[in-house]
Amino acid sequence: MFKIFIAEPILKTIIEDESKKAEASRSFLYKVLKERKTLYVAAATPDKSWADTLKSEHKIIVDYSLSDYISKIKDHPETVLENPSSIFILDIPITEAEKIQTSFGIVCMSGKSLTTRFLIDTNDEHTIDEQEAFGNGWETVLKSVKGIPSNALLLTDRYLFSSTAPKYGNGVDNVQSILDVLLPKKFIGEYHVTIVFDNENKSDNYKFNDIVYLLDNVKKALHRDYPINMEVLGITPDCDIYDELHNRRIVSNYYIIKVEHKLAAFNKNISTCLQTITPQVLFTVDSLNKNSTPPLKAIDYAIATIREFSKTASKNSNYFYALNGERKEKCMGINNRLLK
Repeated sequence: MFKIFIAEPILKTIIEDESKKAEASRSFLYKVLKERKTLYVAAATPDKSWADTLKSEHKIIVDYSLSDYISKIKDHPETVLENPSSIFILDIPITEAEKIQTSFGIVCMSGKSLTTRFLIDTNDEHTIDEQEAFGNGWETVLKSVKGIPSNALLLTDRYLFSSTAPKYGNGVDNVQSILDVLLPKKFIGEYHVTIVFDNENKSDNYKFNDIVYLLDNVKKALHRDYPINMEVLGITPDCDIYDELHNRRIVSNYYIIKVEHKLAAFNKNISTCLQTITPQVLFTVDSLNKNSTPPLKAIDYAIATIREFSKTASKNSNYFYALNGERKEKCMGINNRLLK
């Protein structure tokens, strides 16, 4: 769940600066803070009267309940992964904030260097014709989100493995290309990947176990120096979430890639179909100005769908599941930290 954790002195400075501006001239960072309505704030001695003023004048609610958690991040940076889709604005040196961001795939800022660099979308989209050569394929399409901090991925496409022919889109090859672009080169801890497809609409050349084996080989071929926790979920039309997964999506903690037709989009750099692929981060300028819906809503929807499945998976049998190359009789719950 997307939350904002911020040190009280930094928040006070932001509010003081923004209060001097006309509403229309206030910064995008201020609008992102206000978009959340509730901010989790760390303070040695919480200023409750100031918090009440902030609520009445700026419609922002300050929650001090996680103050200790935020304060301890400097000494225990790994705890940011307890809130893997959140933003941390901390009273720490710039170098420390950058190290946390790189190490744990979390947007982390120092109060001395505030930015909305990874938060506001540039509205890029790519419309590609069938059998068209398109740059370097997925590497070109995903360029705008490649450098965004990331600690987990969710790929959903019911027909991802419907073909083994490269010309029509080999799902395994495309998954490898996508992961090789998006998985960070450096990461501390275990990176999470979950792949969801329709097990009854796969190629006749594949059994579920074949797909699991091939994806485990993909994971090894990525040659990352950190462990990758890979889950493979083959749903059936009887699954409660089946209809909710019509849209093809790649979701991370700060971005979403909306794919119009299929994730098996390329044979190397040649498009396998006519479609539009749209990478987006959490907000757009129009959404912050209340003129459109933020991409964050689509991210939340995709994650909520898998979360609902996860809650009852152990009681159902209308799916196939594997974890790290091993077929499991039951899924006891999806491990992907995006579901937190």
